[in-house]
Amino acid sequence: MRFHPANSFARKPAKFRLYLSLIAALRERVLTVRAKHFKEGVFIANGGAVWFETERIASDGGLVEGATPECRGPRQVLAYQRAQDELLSQAARAAPVDGELRLIKNCRDSRDNVYGAQENYEAILAGGFRLMLWRAGLIMLLPVVLVMWACLLAVIISVFIYLAVAGLAYLIIRLLVKRHRRIGVFLFGRDLIEGQETGAPLPAWMEWLMLWIARLISAPLAIGLILLARLTAFREIRSQALALLVSRSVIAGSGMVDREGNFHLADKAPAINCIVGFGGYLWDRPIFNFGHFFKAVSLESFLAPGDYFGLLRERQRLQIGLGDSNMSEKAEFLRIGTTLLVLDAIEAGQLKNAPRLRRPIRALHQICADPSLSIEVDLVGGRRVTALDLQRYYLDACQRFVDTRPDAPAQAYEVLATWADTLDSLERSPESLVGSVDWVTKRFLLEKAGHDAQWAERKKIDIRYHELSDEGYFHVLAQTGLTETLVDDDEVDRATRTAPPNSPATTRGHYIREFAGGDEPFAVNWKRILIGRGKKAKVIRLYR
Repeated sequence: MRFHPANSFARKPAKFRLYLSLIAALRERVLTVRAKHFKEGVFIANGGAVWFETERIASDGGLVEGATPECRGPRQVLAYQRAQDELLSQAARAAPVDGELRLIKNCRDSRDNVYGAQENYEAILAGGFRLMLWRAGLIMLLPVVLVMWACLLAVIISVFIYLAVAGLAYLIIRLLVKRHRRIGVFLFGRDLIEGQETGAPLPAWMEWLMLWIARLISAPLAIGLILLARLTAFREIRSQALALLVSRSVIAGSGMVDREGNFHLADKAPAINCIVGFGGYLWDRPIFNFGHFFKAVSLESFLAPGDYFGLLRERQRLQIGLGDSNMSEKAEFLRIGTTLLVLDAIEAGQLKNAPRLRRPIRALHQICADPSLSIEVDLVGGRRVTALDLQRYYLDACQRFVDTRPDAPAQAYEVLATWADTLDSLERSPESLVGSVDWVTKRFLLEKAGHDAQWAERKKIDIRYHELSDEGYFHVLAQTGLTETLVDDDEVDRATRTAPPNSPATTRGHYIREFAGGDEPFAVNWKRILIGRGKKAKVIRLYR
């Protein structure tokens, strides 16, 4: 979020207050309902969601996170991503705030904070012995989960005891001290003292303490689960798709100017530091993010114990933490489409001989730091290849795979043709991809600023390229006709109002349109819909 107050001397609102203003404006445009989740959020009529993503609200942290509904195919994802961009852009312009609110859809700010851009695919988690081991491991971890819940419950009770004791102490302090507000904020946080919802029900020091206590309590579960996941979860995909993901920034990276003024192909990739992890639990930034498994086991199953056993299914959510927030439709279409094709080919057993990188994280950083695309990285076996060589391997393998499938959808051939054309252009004349590939487009804008441009000016171009407004630099290029579009205005308009067909979002969107604004309590999340309250609430499950 980027906010400029109308009065330069006015106090800047907390990010959570800005988020609430954004949601208020969003409600004027589409139906929204409260999300039944551990974090603040709403679902909208097209089945997607908007969240306030933060770890520490009291310290004024947080950002707006948009999530598209469950889609089938890259063009559908593209249409719903553009619909979400448009809705959030409109809501930001109309938000009831005393100033100018703009949203930046990227993965790194000017202070090098890294966030955003997660991709989720449904895939086979494991089969045979590994699937049995995964299921047995989850069952063996159940006592650890129960002990963790008991410890967390004890911490919550301790907080209530503290609040009661602190409340009595504060009553005495009010009688003895005239300027007691600061003491009250220290003891209780801003919500209670200010008498309004600020998103910070606890003081900053207690929030910090609670965070670390929760991490210590959940550490045994986290260690056990990550070891189990490393041994069993998505092993074939992690092995056979890794080289695709490491080299994918040449076609789908958004570009980035680092602190030293160097240009990289991707925004998020230079911060990636491991292949598998929980994504922030121990400051890890993985390519394959298993954080959703940890949340499902440790938190979500507390509210819905049946969800724990849903993790025993063969097909699960594969979350990829390596990827950028694309502005270019062609780049986003390629990012999703190529990954879907490769996942299908892996499940069909067609990529057993996929290239293996000797040092994947080092190769990722080397590729991203080389806009000339000439750097070679080491494969297991001693051979050296470029990122374009890796992309060509996967393109050829997917072409052979699709050719053997007479039922292959038209979009598969569209992805293959776009993929091949893009690689050809990168080899012959990358400048021809201005408006089509984000990193090429951003580098073009940076070159227009001149080689003597200061870092602050270059970084401003880097950041404002992603601004969701008519003044955003990519949108300015779009208005001049320099960008390539794949979905038309009618598709985007339809995607703002209706959910994708034949997906869990279809049912979610139907109930939102039917019950939003009604008298009966109504809440939804990704897995279920709840109508009513308490034991009499009707539950509609979206996943079986």
